[in-house]
Amino acid sequence: MASRKNAELRKPEILKNFYETIVEQGIEGASIGRIAKRMNIHPSLIMHYFSTKENMIIELVDYIINKYWLLLKNIQVGHADPHARLHELMDVLWGDEWYRATDISADFSVIAISFHNSEVSKRLKHLYSGFKRYLSDEFKSFMDAGIISVQDPVHTAEIIMSMLEGYRHFNNFFVDNARAEQYRQDMKRSALTLLQHGLDDHA
Repeated sequence: MASRKNAELRKPEILKNFYETIVEQGIEGASIGRIAKRMNIHPSLIMHYFSTKENMIIELVDYIINKYWLLLKNIQVGHADPHARLHELMDVLWGDEWYRATDISADFSVIAISFHNSEVSKRLKHLYSGFKRYLSDEFKSFMDAGIISVQDPVHTAEIIMSMLEGYRHFNNFFVDNARAEQYRQDMKRSALTLLQHGLDDHA
């Protein structure tokens, strides 16, 4: 058996293996025993840190959320020019690193749990609210710089988020590898068109 480590080191390692087990086996197959076997530790050690599988799931949601926040926080802006920042933001949001930050099968498992677990639902709503706030702040700065033509940055953030979610799910099920890059570029261009020309209020 692996030696016991302190919680700061061990808990993220357990969550990582929990996540990888969900990807391989689904949430139903991600038992405490299977995770322990994967890590070569005793199941009681996992229970020592999390007490219940439900607690593990809640902390796993935080683990996934942190992956996305790290991507946002680590956006490197090479130019002060607003145009460069806008295009860089689109590159990040439709980039491969963002797309593969988490596995879509694990995402679906967590979303399914959220319908029956108020704590998980609350955390997912917090993630989406924070993401919407981040995008709307960015869009407001682009509006002030005069490089996008939208009236409501918050509503625009909601639309872009919907495009991202739809892109990720549709891409996974219907777009083959040969078309993946073209599809990604088409989606990025569509988002830029929406931002630069705005919504037709009369449509």
